[in-house]
Amino acid sequence: MTTTNPVIFVVDDDPSVLKALTRLLMAEGFETRPYSSPTHFLDAYDGRVPGCIVMDLAMPDINGLDLQNRLAASGRVNPVIFITGRGDIPSSV
Repeated sequence: MTTTNPVIFVVDDDPSVLKALTRLLMAEGFETRPYSSPTHFLDAYDGRVPGCIVMDLAMPDINGLDLQNRLAASGRVNPVIFITGRGDIPSSV
């Protein structure tokens, strides 16, 4: 039986944030898979791979909440951690 190491999927449309988060997580020994758009992520995502998703809340086209809803509707969802540079109280609730 083979085991799959957990993966941290990072989804952010800001290239500098995506690069920084990926580097930080890799430096701590985590396997990461970065995606610059929700569409690229959805095309490649396999919910059977253990791990979590770190995603930006405010992205063009498909925002973080819409992406989470799409994943939940498909039944393929890992735990999600939202990040944002444009947070407010209603968004956090």
